[in-house]
Amino acid sequence: MRQEAPIATTPDKTTEVFIHYFNLGNVDDLIDAYYEKNAVIAGSPGNIARGAALKEALLPYFSLNGKISGATRHTLINGDIALLILDWAVEFNDEKGNPARYGGTSTDVVRKGADGVWRCVIDNPHNIL
Repeated sequence: MRQEAPIATTPDKTTEVFIHYFNLGNVDDLIDAYYEKNAVIAGSPGNIARGAALKEALLPYFSLNGKISGATRHTLINGDIALLILDWAVEFNDEKGNPARYGGTSTDVVRKGADGVWRCVIDNPHNIL
C-alpha cells in the first residue's frame, strides 16, 4: 500500500514532506511539494541557487540513490514565517557497495501560504556533521 503524501500544516511537518518526496526519488516532485516558487538553496556554502539551479543543487543528493531520514530539532515561529533547525542523514551504498552515511544540520526558513500549507523559502543544508 502506498503511503499518502504528507502536507505541511505546521512548520515542522515540512521536514516530513521533504523526506517523503526525497525517498520517492523524484527531484521535480520534491521541488513542487517542498519549495515556494522563488525559493533559494545554498547550493554550496555561500552560493545561492534558485529556479533551474535549485534543481541542479539538489541532484548531488539524489545521485547518492539513498534514503534520507531526519527530524526537526528546533522551530522558531513568527506569524507565517518559521526558522527550522533540522538534522538529516542519507544512508546509501558507496562506489564499492559498502554502506555509507552523509548527513548534517540544515537551517531552513519556511512560510505559510494562502492555502495554509508551509513551504520552504530558504534552504541551507550545509552545517555538515
